[in-house]
Amino acid sequence: MIKVGILGAETMAAGELVRILINHPDVEILRVASASEAGRKVADLHRGLVGDTDMEIVSELSPEGLDAVFLCGEPWQASRWMNLYDAAAREIGLKIIDLTGAFRGGEYDMVYGFAEHNRKALVRGATRASVPSALALAVETALFPVAKNCMLPPERIRVNISMAEIPMLATTRPNGVPIKASAPFSPTATDYTRSTRLDPIAPREHRPDAEDAAMEAAAELRRIQPSFAAPIEISLSRDNTSQRGMVATIDVAAGMSLSELRKIYDNAYEDHGFAYPVDFVPTVADVANTNKCLINLSYPTSELNASLPALRIVTACDNLLRGAAGNGVHLLNLLFGLSERTGLALKASAL
Repeated sequence: MIKVGILGAETMAAGELVRILINHPDVEILRVASASEAGRKVADLHRGLVGDTDMEIVSELSPEGLDAVFLCGEPWQASRWMNLYDAAAREIGLKIIDLTGAFRGGEYDMVYGFAEHNRKALVRGATRASVPSALALAVETALFPVAKNCMLPPERIRVNISMAEIPMLATTRPNGVPIKASAPFSPTATDYTRSTRLDPIAPREHRPDAEDAAMEAAAELRRIQPSFAAPIEISLSRDNTSQRGMVATIDVAAGMSLSELRKIYDNAYEDHGFAYPVDFVPTVADVANTNKCLINLSYPTSELNASLPALRIVTACDNLLRGAAGNGVHLLNLLFGLSERTGLALKASAL
């Protein structure tokens, strides 16, 4: 069994990790840590886990006795942990998966965790991986087959992403501290700095930053297609009809028929377990609570012609799973040489 520890017990990412890993056939969770919540039960913070675990949160995540560690929370927390335990982790061969975004530039020998592109590096001796931001991963998944075939255009690529808005239902944080004594929270355009949790005081991992994500995605796409030099621009909007998930829409120049493009996408993803080209426009309901990303290709008109502005790529995924914890478990599987779908056969809607 792979013995796992999780830092940042108070975060939604940690809660999602526990939810997945308690049912993972090759994993045993030994410790879940949080300096601010030590002594409390994991299920006190993540109430959906009531009846599934009685684990108590510890104050510090020591690597002793562990095979793998997930770092959740703020980037400074991950940096502090690495500063304290990097040498010890290397000595015992500890595998580390970072979900804070602190090391997406490759610090501490982290492999960038876009597995559809970097799977070889992840299965051939890597011990550390950094989970991409949810927004960047949506763009990378949409454009990977195009970049792999050196077809990204020289023009700026514009992306529109609609992300779920979780309403503010709670009046206190998990530790009982009041959030506000004033009027109920009402989301506005400026609330992108807020959380997808029910808590406005949120870890950075759930504060989508469009500019940072655009630069992150552009950098990864340039590693796939070195000739690509254009910027990426991401526009965000909120979807208040669902509590998780996001849909990305990208219009990009392409001089090929749909049948040719679909073949390129099928070939790019045929041996990967979570990205699926589909012949319908996907929605959040199709992917919520799973690690899947569904991809649809279309032209705005029925035929490709000279006046056609662009190919339209629409992707849907769960920002809390494919964009965070689910991808983290995917990376864990690859680092340990397991089938990438192990523990991740999660159910979406059956409709």
